Formats: sequence, C-alpha cells, structure tokens
Amino acid sequence: MADYTVSQNREQQVKKLKRFLEGWRLALLLLKSILLWEQQWCPCAIVGSVSFLYSLIWLLDLNALATFAVIGLFLNFVDFIVPVVCKSLYVPTAWTGQHEKTFEEVCKSIVTTYNKSLHNVRQFYSLRETSPCMYYILSISFLMTLAWVASFINNIFLMYILSTVLLLTPGVRHRGIINTLLTMVNMAPKSTKSE
Repeated sequence: MADYTVSQNREQQVKKLKRFLEGWRLALLLLKSILLWEQQWCPCAIVGSVSFLYSLIWLLDLNALATFAVIGLFLNFVDFIVPVVCKSLYVPTAWTGQHEKTFEEVCKSIVTTYNKSLHNVRQFYSLRETSPCMYYILSISFLMTLAWVASFINNIFLMYILSTVLLLTPGVRHRGIINTLLTMVNMAPKSTKSE
C-alpha cells in the first residue's frame, strides 16, 4: 500500500513539474543532451561556459550582495527569455511523441533526484533524534572542515570547482567513467614483496 502511495505521489509530482516546465521543454531536451555528453564537445562546452561565468564574476569583483543581485537578475532574464525563444524557434506541430517521452524522462529524473535528496536530508536530521552524538560529530566535523578549506582557498575558486564537478557528474555517470576507472584499478597487477 505504501509503495502505491509513493508511486502515485511521484506521478503527481511529475505531472506538476511537466506543467511548470512547459515553456522550457525544448531547452530541457538540449540541456539533457549536453549534460549527458551526447556529443564529444559537450564536456568542453560545460567547462568553458562555467569558466566564462566565473571569470566574469571574478573580473566584475562585486561584493556578495551585488553578486547575488546580478545572479538573480540573470536568472530572471533567462527564465523570461527561454520560453519566448523556444516558442518562436520551435513550432508545436514539430513536437513528436519521442520528444514528449524524453521530456517525461527528464521530469521523472528531476523528481527522483529531488526526492532522493530530500530523503537524505531528512535521514540526516533524523539522526538528531535517534543518535544525537553521531549527528553532532558529523555536522561539526563537516562544518569545521568546510571552514578550514574555505580559509585557505578563494571562495570563488571553490564555487567554480564545485559547479564544474556538479555539472560534469551526470555525463561521468552516463558514460560509466568511474566504473571503468575502478575496473582498471582492480585489474592492475598487485605488487608482491620479494624476499
């Protein structure tokens, strides 16, 4: 019964998300193909665009509040212009069943990722009730490590690294690069001590 409720709730979330992202359909399909590295140039485009964005932030040298304001303005502009451009470039009759299926897969993966993240956060905070010592050890250790790293490395550079890794992760997973590397490490000859 619980599985049916979760599945029904997930389907409702997917339907809501599909309605919410209706104007972004074409852009999401393009973004999916870039994030999953369907072309050879996709990783370079990701790294190049993130590098350009952070270079611009670094060159503008704005304070934190102005940076948030500029990022907010940019996101509002993108949220306004993308649906307009998609509607003008792409006629509704060209939207095929395959496009709709891919769009639904994207929405399902967004909902699944959101639900997994929410579950992980709730599970972490449930440690506060079930195992307070473990909760405080983990949270204090993580925050102290984060503060220590942030004191030595420029914050913009840290955000650049984090953004690049997050945007490259779907392609790395899709291509199975981590599994290939782990297989290569396991296949490496083991060194034996000679006496």
